[in-house]
Amino acid sequence: MVNATVSNKDKNVEKVNTLGKVSGIMLNIALTALIIGMVTCIVISIYFCTLPKDAVALKGDFKGSVTVSHELPEKFIVINEEDVEVGKEGRQLKYSVTENRDEDNNKVYDISFLLDKLTGTELKVVAAGAMALIALSLLILSIIVIFGKKLAKALETCDSPFEDNVLKKMKSFGFSLIPWALYKLIVGNLGGITTVIFVLIVLLFISVFNYGAKLQRESDETL
Repeated sequence: MVNATVSNKDKNVEKVNTLGKVSGIMLNIALTALIIGMVTCIVISIYFCTLPKDAVALKGDFKGSVTVSHELPEKFIVINEEDVEVGKEGRQLKYSVTENRDEDNNKVYDISFLLDKLTGTELKVVAAGAMALIALSLLILSIIVIFGKKLAKALETCDSPFEDNVLKKMKSFGFSLIPWALYKLIVGNLGGITTVIFVLIVLLFISVFNYGAKLQRESDETL
């Protein structure tokens, strides 16, 4: 009976080792992709910064309307009225939304969008900022992957998932998720809140796992 128990324990540990090895391979691939993405974003950002002022000029005019039936609840679809003008004397970008009623008492939103002579100067700022934001997100994800690799390595070589080295790497991985949660909360809205909740659940799971490992050690010492 004792030998059967030990053998079963060894098989379970082998499964943990295999999981750690497979996870490590996948995380290596993910880290490579993230690094390539960061480099690409940096190169594109630099490229846009070198564009001359008149490299690109955009011009467009759009007008349309959205009709909302009076049979729908008042708060079901709401489009806020806007009157935005950007550029010298408001000639570069104009955006407006006005709310009216038709003869059937339906809401009618008249939308107007005018883009005139948006040049490389504005595009450089927008493009460089967007690429920098993407690069930052990829950097944070890369940090998470690096700590995930360390956890996977500890699982691959452990004799028990309750080893101090595994628990230490698990804590570090959990803490590495916090910057990503803060980033998503700042740049996102509902998605940011969802990410924060997910990270809190992971941290809670890690705390429970560590507490279980502590109880297991105390039980082993008692025996």
